[in-house]
Amino acid sequence: MLDYLPQEVLFYIFLKLPSKTLILCTCVSKSWRSLISDPAFVLSHLNQSNSSRGGDRLLLLRRCYGTGSKKGERYSLHFDTETLGICKELKFPYVNWNENFKLVGFCNGLLCLVGPNIFLWNPSIHRFVAVPCPRDIFALYATPYKYALGFGFDSRANDFKLVRLVYLEGESMYDYDLPPKVELYQLSTGSWRQISHPAPRYEILKSQWTQIFMNEAVHWIAFTRSHRGFRCIILRFHMDGEFFSTIPLPDCLVNEFPQNLKVAVLGGELSVLQCGWYPFGNRYVSSVWMLRKYDVHESWTRILSVDPSQGLGMALGCRENGEMLMTSRNGELVSYKPENQTVKGLGIRGAADSFFLDIFVESLALINEGKGIVEEEDEDEDDDFIWS
Repeated sequence: MLDYLPQEVLFYIFLKLPSKTLILCTCVSKSWRSLISDPAFVLSHLNQSNSSRGGDRLLLLRRCYGTGSKKGERYSLHFDTETLGICKELKFPYVNWNENFKLVGFCNGLLCLVGPNIFLWNPSIHRFVAVPCPRDIFALYATPYKYALGFGFDSRANDFKLVRLVYLEGESMYDYDLPPKVELYQLSTGSWRQISHPAPRYEILKSQWTQIFMNEAVHWIAFTRSHRGFRCIILRFHMDGEFFSTIPLPDCLVNEFPQNLKVAVLGGELSVLQCGWYPFGNRYVSSVWMLRKYDVHESWTRILSVDPSQGLGMALGCRENGEMLMTSRNGELVSYKPENQTVKGLGIRGAADSFFLDIFVESLALINEGKGIVEEEDEDEDDDFIWS
């Protein structure tokens, strides 16, 4: 009977359905599949998911575990309740590699990860796409090099993009030629290209870079070197216009060690996390700074400063009840109440520096690209996947 409904009516019915159900609907008829896989519907469904984040929101959690050849990583969805109860374990696309992947970012339902290669993964519909290796810079310039990645969405072009900053080695070790070379990957074309807008003369740490995507731009902690030390700043790349700009840090963080700073989105606001040991004085610092008004330097506010004796590490996210989700220095996820500085362990453990947390968004992204993942019935953690 539904086949006799006008396309406009089916469109709005399908908008109310979750991604997993919509994938089943694509098997009903060619007309249904054509409607559900249409880029206009995929974008409308994404906007619907983003607008309905309130209520019983889900949190996407990633952490790593194990050592040596037994290394692994777990991805799970959790209810934002007092105990952070689990909703669902997500099956990670198994790759025969004994190291953990670096999680670049989560945007509009897609996770971007990098290991021996880069891939995009949509856990809502069990699809992934392998990103081809960029070859232009490999062909033109020598190695070794270091690089940083940024992942986001260009809403004007309705396209996912991945930007790569490549730092070529200079005359001496740990010396890199600046500015970096810049390449851009677009999901719609499946290929890389160099961009015309030059990058500023800032560095991003080789092994400890983090990025976030907000306000149509990727943000990193970047720095310049001098004989007096470091000068840190937030470097951003605008996905829609494909150009760079900067945001100054709070004055007290400008000369901080870059490895002690991470950029984040907390409570919907651009934030900087300060966390690390200071050899001079043997002290540990964990604090959070939030930019209350985006692009207004005077609006930087320190919203959290943790007592070192509490054994807390990095802040991961804000809860709807006002508490902060953080890691402890012994590798446990905890909930922290800033008003009375109380800590509650949540019984979720992993490598202390491997936790990632974000609000989960359902998406149909990759419905027309990449490969599907078919899970084996055996639910053992070490099971492989069948690629279809």
